[in-house]
Amino acid sequence: MFDFDEVIDRRGTNSMKWEHGRQFLTPEQRAADPLPMWVADMDFRVAPPILDALREQVEMGVLGYGGTPDSYREAAVDWQMRRFGWQARPEWLVQSPGVISALNMAVQAFTQPGDHVLVQTPVYFHFLHDVVNNGRRLALAPLTLEAGRYRYDPEVFEAAIQPNTRLFILCNPHNPTGNVWTREELLSMAAICERHGILIVSDEVHQDLVFGEGRRHVPLAMLDDGVALNTIVCTAPSKTFNIAGLSCANIFIPNARHRQRFWTQCERNGVFLVNTMGTAACEAAYRHGEPWVDAMLDYVRGNQRYFAAQVTALGLPLTITPTDALYLAWVDFRALGMPPVELHDFLLRRARLWLDPGHKFGAPGEGFMRINLACPRSVVDEALHRLASALS
Repeated sequence: MFDFDEVIDRRGTNSMKWEHGRQFLTPEQRAADPLPMWVADMDFRVAPPILDALREQVEMGVLGYGGTPDSYREAAVDWQMRRFGWQARPEWLVQSPGVISALNMAVQAFTQPGDHVLVQTPVYFHFLHDVVNNGRRLALAPLTLEAGRYRYDPEVFEAAIQPNTRLFILCNPHNPTGNVWTREELLSMAAICERHGILIVSDEVHQDLVFGEGRRHVPLAMLDDGVALNTIVCTAPSKTFNIAGLSCANIFIPNARHRQRFWTQCERNGVFLVNTMGTAACEAAYRHGEPWVDAMLDYVRGNQRYFAAQVTALGLPLTITPTDALYLAWVDFRALGMPPVELHDFLLRRARLWLDPGHKFGAPGEGFMRINLACPRSVVDEALHRLASALS
């Protein structure tokens, strides 16, 4: 029904992954023409209902200002209930251009310059960069790596908290490790934060990308009413439906006081308008895109398992971190013994592969790389061939 094996040429299409990101490379690295498998968007054609909704908007012919319709709120809330059993309320929803934008708004609204923000490394680099960029400091609670898997340690978590820690940014599921936090782990994090008076911002943009056997995404605000009142939940159709370019995210804030404070910060920053194309695409996706998501998730699960099995079969000196979520794989290259910058350059120029360097995700990521497997299987095969040739 959906052809995820189709190779779509994205060169010359204003793609960050395939075009604009090349500005970050040296002339020698660009000359190698590395295969881009770094930034987290898919190389799949989007679901037909989304294309239909966008055509309808374009053919209507007027692209003026818009808002957040009641039907949109209902679609976003219904999606949370159908997929996760979470009964969010329409009035909790604040639209945002993206989850990154919302994270910055929360840091500015709920902390002061010099305050600490708690994060669990290795973690999505915007959690690190944007906190510091806003004049705040990082309280680092690294995940524990044991026998190739990452785990949450409540003692490490609580020990990282500083007296002026005001905010905890949770990655749920965790990017880049693929951890799907259990209800018990989330309750532990929430209890520690409540004890220390720390507000939680839960980035749940990868919530639909859970495929581990017996694993299920738990929205943090679903735990209980007390946790909900101390939580801002960030969701978006961007990763799930491959529409990041339409700048549309849904931020659920159950606490009315926190919701008003967040919105006031949005207004201060001039972020109070919505993308009407993104709004139309998101509503169509949540109402009619479920079959596409389920098929895509099956395909990505297959890519994850295939990539890990082939790395072993080819005898490559790499270790693939077992994952229960994401279309991103976290790969341990430490056996090569290369410093991070040298490793990144080696992969770009020798393997002709463009991956995300692990040190972007914090010091515990040094020696690792993140690879995007949301692509046709033939592209995964090409990546494996290039790795095998460079490492032979």
